[in-house]
Amino acid sequence: MMVKGLRVKFGNKIVIDNITFELKEGVTLLLGPNGSGKTTLLRSIIGMVKLDEGEVSVDLEKLSYSPSEFFSPSMKIWEVLTAGRKRGNYDRYVKLLGLDKLMQRDFSTLSSGEKRLVLIAKALGEGNLVIMDEPFSNLDFANKFKIIAIMSQLKNEKLFLITAHELEVINYVDRVILLKNGRIIYDGKPKDLSDELLSFAYNYKIKRVDLNGKFFFTPEF
Repeated sequence: MMVKGLRVKFGNKIVIDNITFELKEGVTLLLGPNGSGKTTLLRSIIGMVKLDEGEVSVDLEKLSYSPSEFFSPSMKIWEVLTAGRKRGNYDRYVKLLGLDKLMQRDFSTLSSGEKRLVLIAKALGEGNLVIMDEPFSNLDFANKFKIIAIMSQLKNEKLFLITAHELEVINYVDRVILLKNGRIIYDGKPKDLSDELLSFAYNYKIKRVDLNGKFFFTPEF
C-alpha cells in the first residue's frame, strides 16, 4: 500500500497535510495526540473521506477495517461477522480470540471489550491489509496483549496499520509513524524514537526508560 501527498481539509482547516508513506511489511503503529489526524488518515485510505490532494494505491478487495467507534445492533455475533459484502475465514480468528462460546449471543448484550474483539475477528478474517483504529480500546490487560501476540504471529501473512493511545504498544510493533497537527514528524523503528520527540508531539513531558534491553515511555509528573 502506498499513500502519496495526502491532504484533507474540513472547511478551512487542514487536517491531513502532505502525508506520504508506504506499507510493505509487519505492524505499523500510527501514533499521535487527539486531533493529530490519525482517524482521518485511516478513513482517507479506505475511501470514507474525500481527498483534497494526493492519492492512495491500495487493493480494496484485500483491505479490512475495524473502526474505533461502533453501534450495537440486535444481531447474533455470527451475523455481525458475516454482515457486508466481504466473506472471510472467521472461524480461525473466533477461536484465536476465544469468542467461540459467545457465537449465539446477541451482539448488543456483550461488554464493550467483547464487542471490540468481535470486530477485530471480523477484520482479521476479511483482509490481508488490516487497518484498525484503536483496537485496544475497552480491552483488559490480557486481551490487549492477546491482540498484540496475534498480530505478531500473523505479520508474515498480513500487513497491519493500527492506531493506539497506549505508549507501551511501541515496544511490540515494527514501525512507528508519529503525527502532530496532521503532519508526520517521525517515521521509523520504535527503538530510535526519542522521548524528546514524543514530548513535543503530546505537549507533555515523557521520559524513556531503558531496562534489560527493552524500553518504555512514561509520563513525568
